[in-house]
Formats: sequence, C-alpha cells, structure tokens
Amino acid sequence: MESTYFNSGINKAKLGLHDEAIEDFEKAAWEDPENFEIQFNLGTAYLTIGEFEQAIVNLTRAIKISPKNSDAYGNRAVAKAAIGEDTESEKDKEEAIKFGANPDGINAVIDIVKDKRNGSDPFKNLS
Repeated sequence: MESTYFNSGINKAKLGLHDEAIEDFEKAAWEDPENFEIQFNLGTAYLTIGEFEQAIVNLTRAIKISPKNSDAYGNRAVAKAAIGEDTESEKDKEEAIKFGANPDGINAVIDIVKDKRNGSDPFKNLS
C-alpha cells in the first residue's frame, strides 16, 4: 500500500500529533476503505485521544477485514471498557488472547482503564 495520507498519518502519530494523524488516516480511508492498516491505525488514533465510540467503529471495520488480528480485538476491548461496555470488552479480550495477545498485558491495560473510568486512585491508600 502506497498512500501518501497513510504514511503522513503514521509519521504524525509517531510525533504525538494524533488529531492531525486522524485527518490523514481519514483521507486514506476514503481512498482505500477496505484496508486493514488504515482502519486499525485510525481506530487506534481515536482510542488515543479518547474518542472511544469512533475508535470502536474503525476497529470493528478492521476486524471485519482481518478477523484474526489480536491487536484490533485488544484495542476494541480497551475502548469498550472505557465506555462501560464490560461484557463486550470481555468478549473482545478473549478473542484477542485467542489470537495471540498477552493475557497479562491486556488484563493490566483494561484494569487501568476501568480504574480510570471509575475515578479510583490506586495510590490513595499509600499515604
């Protein structure tokens, strides 16, 4: 795949310019809507900026294109956990693990997201 927009989006994401990366990934998606890498990176960028519903949309598209990708399931599990869809998050987490995700890693990330969602402070009892 040779997409100027996609390559630009990757470079901007690496620099932490996620809003600008999203703009480029969106343009790349218009050019090639059935491209896994574009949909995955677009979903991941939305996840990074906290646009969880849109992240789920793009990660779902990525999963439809590549139904055995553990990273897409893992990222969608995180997005679903962030908005309180714990049952659906658990299903995605199980799929991610089935397709090769590290169980300890994905469980740790989802636990952090749930703690943040619930407003808990894991350090409050240390003082």
